[in-house]
Amino acid sequence: MFQQDRVQHILVAHDLSPDADLALQRAAGLARQAGARISLLHVLDDRDSSSDEQAARTLLQQRLQQNELSQIEPWIRRGQPVEEILTQAEGLVADLLVMGRHHKGSNQGFAGTTLERIMLESPAPLLLVITPADAPYQRAMAALDFSRCASRAMQCAWELLGDGAELHALHVHEMAEVHGPDPEGLALQQELFDQLVEDIQQQLPDNGALLSYSLYQGERNNCMDAALRDLHPQLLALGSHSRGEMSSALLGSLARQFLDNPPCDLLIAR
Repeated sequence: MFQQDRVQHILVAHDLSPDADLALQRAAGLARQAGARISLLHVLDDRDSSSDEQAARTLLQQRLQQNELSQIEPWIRRGQPVEEILTQAEGLVADLLVMGRHHKGSNQGFAGTTLERIMLESPAPLLLVITPADAPYQRAMAALDFSRCASRAMQCAWELLGDGAELHALHVHEMAEVHGPDPEGLALQQELFDQLVEDIQQQLPDNGALLSYSLYQGERNNCMDAALRDLHPQLLALGSHSRGEMSSALLGSLARQFLDNPPCDLLIAR
């Protein structure tokens, strides 16, 4: 069973947008909670001038100061955002990459294709922040199939929780709802899911958080929508499968779907 290393180094990719400010705010809170260190990265276009670089550096330093991180010097790089973000995430040995959501129809922010590439290629789990970080996460949900990446996403989500928070693991036994219940198939899936959760739970450190789990039967999207309504998570953890596995994997397409319309903050691991 894969064991998630403790989050010790958080890399924030900042595009100078207000949504990236939310990402930095959340990362600062997580770093204080976990005792982790933070690096802040901004990627300039090759066409940007030295005055553009200075303006970006000044803004980033202001944002760091607002989050009580004035001792940190931002990393400024030039090039293609995806390549630079992935290179820095690997080179700095980041345990978590934090970004703000993308902006449809806007020239600000990371484009959806950028997020998708990073989701599929990042060596570190990706935390996509869309809500203000007014308080630590209290409710998280992890969508589990039986893949390594889904387990990794759940374990990383657990690392972002503190005392009294709850992580709920959800598994969907997919079937066409017009066919009615499948008691035998559901019983087998429940047995396998019970064992999976038990295996993962043995790898989780004691951080004061609570673990619960449930199995839904039906069409995948309907089950996910129902679980989100029932649980109201602040953080949703998903596995992202490689392109070759996408067609047969439950969560690869889910991760893509939620990137376009995230219901809450997303944590995606591959």
